[in-house]
Amino acid sequence: MERLPRYSGTAGIISAFLLLLFLILGFVVPGTGATFADPVRTLTFIAQNRWEWRIANLLTALVAGLAVVFTAGLRNRLREPAPTRAMLVLYTALIGLGGYALASFILWKGGNAMASYLAKDQVAATHAWLALHFAARGAVDVGNAFVGVALILAGWAIAETGAITRSAGRLGIVTGLMTLVVIVPLARWIELVQAVLTIAWLAWTGSELRKT
Repeated sequence: MERLPRYSGTAGIISAFLLLLFLILGFVVPGTGATFADPVRTLTFIAQNRWEWRIANLLTALVAGLAVVFTAGLRNRLREPAPTRAMLVLYTALIGLGGYALASFILWKGGNAMASYLAKDQVAATHAWLALHFAARGAVDVGNAFVGVALILAGWAIAETGAITRSAGRLGIVTGLMTLVVIVPLARWIELVQAVLTIAWLAWTGSELRKT
C-alpha cells in the first residue's frame, strides 16, 4: 500500500502519454465523421492499414487499464479526507473505463472482420460496420458519462480538502464537465479540447500522486 500512490501516479503519467499518442493517431486513422460519411472508405483504410487500426484501439484499451491503477491510487489519497466521494470516484470511474475498453475491442475486432468481409459483400459489410460503430459509440458515451462524473467528484474532493494541489482539483472539475459535454455530438474542436484537458489532468495529478 505504501507504494500505491507512486505506482498510480506513474500509471497516470503513462496514460497521459498514451492518450497523446492516440490523439496524434486520430489525424491518421478515420474518425467518426469519415465513418458516417463514407463507411466503404473507412473499411478500405482498415484493410490497408491494419496495424494502425490495431495500435489506435490498443492504445485506448491500455489507457483504460492504466487508468484503473491511477484511480485506485487517487481513491486511496482521498479516502481519509473525503471517504464517500473517494468510493464514488472509484466505482463510477471503473464503469466508465469499462465502457471505453469495450468500445476499443468492438472497433478493433469488428473493424478488422468487416474490412476482410468488404470484398465479399460490400453492402452487408458497410451495414454491419455502421451497426458496430453505433454500438461502440454507445459504449464510449457510457464511458464519458461515468468518467465525467468521476472527474467532477474527484476534482470537488481535491479542491475542497487539498488532498493534492487544489488547482488540479479545479482542472478535474472542468475536465469532467467537458467530458459530459462531448456525449452530445458537437464540433470536433470540442472533443479535441476535452482530450487535451484529460491529458493535462492525468499528467498533473499523476505527478502529484508520485510525490508521496
